[in-house]
Amino acid sequence: MTIDTKTIDTQRIDARVRNYDPNRMILLSDFEIPQLDRRRIVRIYLPADYNTSSKHYPVIYMHDGQNVFEPELCISGMSWQAAEHLDSLQAHGEIDGAIIVAVDNSPLQNGLGRMNEYSPWPCNTVSELDDWNIKRTLGGEGEAYGAFIAETLKPYIDLHYRTRAEREFSTVAGSSMGGLISLYIALNYQHIFANAGVFSPAFWFTEASLTHFIRHTSVTHPLNIYMDIGTNETSDHAISAFASVYLDGAKRIHQLLETKDDKLHCSLMIEEGAIHSESAWARRYPYMVRQFYTG
Repeated sequence: MTIDTKTIDTQRIDARVRNYDPNRMILLSDFEIPQLDRRRIVRIYLPADYNTSSKHYPVIYMHDGQNVFEPELCISGMSWQAAEHLDSLQAHGEIDGAIIVAVDNSPLQNGLGRMNEYSPWPCNTVSELDDWNIKRTLGGEGEAYGAFIAETLKPYIDLHYRTRAEREFSTVAGSSMGGLISLYIALNYQHIFANAGVFSPAFWFTEASLTHFIRHTSVTHPLNIYMDIGTNETSDHAISAFASVYLDGAKRIHQLLETKDDKLHCSLMIEEGAIHSESAWARRYPYMVRQFYTG
């Protein structure tokens, strides 16, 4: 599906302004990642009626946690506004509430550490990016990070909060490298996660390894994957080919997933003119939530 930016209903939520209820935000400031011998901030946002009901809720696990909620912590000055979107969708009766659990990204290597944690494989970029000044030693910690999400963080959340722990109500989602690792986690832990939100995926980072993994991974459980991409995405404005690298990579992986198995459904939204930014992911976030938790 290809859409124009003007057709997206943003529900009048401004990605530059933090407008969630701080009383429902919980910060775990020193959460252990035993698989990587590290600690990290984990941000948990509870539904509007969490403290006034006995309901259990779906959970959306996300990466780059500071960008999910806090505009002032984002380079772009805009966040996903994920909390505000979920509050709005619940207030309008489209969903019955959901919990967000977002893990801050790695501060190591001046922020490049996220590329290590968000890819199970070392960087093996496409030929169009051969001259890009990126450290080819990055990547390879994604298997351990994925194990942390599935085997450490999710059991903790299910134990301490009123969740719907079944796989059908468990989502993993992220953007760029976070989209890459979300797809990997969903495929590698199909018995735990039924849904993956893959926003503006940086498949170029390791497309060959990812393609091999998809082809050799059996689909044992129904999987619902939301994928999107803009037509003007780039990680370096000096490289004119970057936009097509992002777009064509998403199309190739989408086609591979859609034709793999009847139990796997993968949508693809292409947004005309959209760039690689939290503002774009904020616009499209409700589409993912609706795909997984409405209808």
